[in-house]
Amino acid sequence: MIDESIIRERAYALWEKDACPEAADLFYWYLARYQLETALERSSGEGAVCDGKLDFVSGGAATANEIKLLFRKGETA
Repeated sequence: MIDESIIRERAYALWEKDACPEAADLFYWYLARYQLETALERSSGEGAVCDGKLDFVSGGAATANEIKLLFRKGETA
């Protein structure tokens, strides 16, 4: 499981990178969580600890549109 503070930091960085759009907190939370979980799974399998310093491969992370679709469907990313 990924520590919430790491998700929060990643979400904030993504939000800042996108020019701080209003009312997008949940979008960036789910995007960050999805990216971190995906990177964790790909980096070292089960039992690994996420320190927030994982590399994000462009093909491995969800796109903004994929996250929006998940969010609209009510699914967790």
